[in-house]
Amino acid sequence: KEGGEHIGFYSWKQLMNPYQGISDLAKYVGVPKDTIETTIEEYCQNALSGSDPFGKTTFPNLFSGDLDEEIFYAGRVTPVLHYCMGGLTTDKEGRVLNAQKEVIGGLYAAGEVAGGVHGDNRLAGNSLLECVVFGMIIGRKLPILRMS
Repeated sequence: KEGGEHIGFYSWKQLMNPYQGISDLAKYVGVPKDTIETTIEEYCQNALSGSDPFGKTTFPNLFSGDLDEEIFYAGRVTPVLHYCMGGLTTDKEGRVLNAQKEVIGGLYAAGEVAGGVHGDNRLAGNSLLECVVFGMIIGRKLPILRMS
């Protein structure tokens, strides 16, 4: 019911799959069936009481009585880094600074490895611009070494 649009999209991307019944779900996630049943029972009890121990108060969907007939959707979740707001301290020329704000000779940084360009937050889509601008600034200052 709820989230049908998202389920369709993530299923199409093969990030989420349907599992018929609690036994298939338990096998996929590698958790004993009894543990999942207990968790679902607790969820339903919390829904009937109107809140759970974490402060959730909205329970739009409840499970049917027969968990072997229920269709469950599950997928693997892996961490992804979207953007890094921290990093090496640099000056306006891309030179890396030490803890005393002194230039570390020969060390430059551009892109997400360099922190502080945006302050506490950043405008969406600025990452590529930041890489290009500071990459060009640094590239113009570095000497070209000839290989012999």
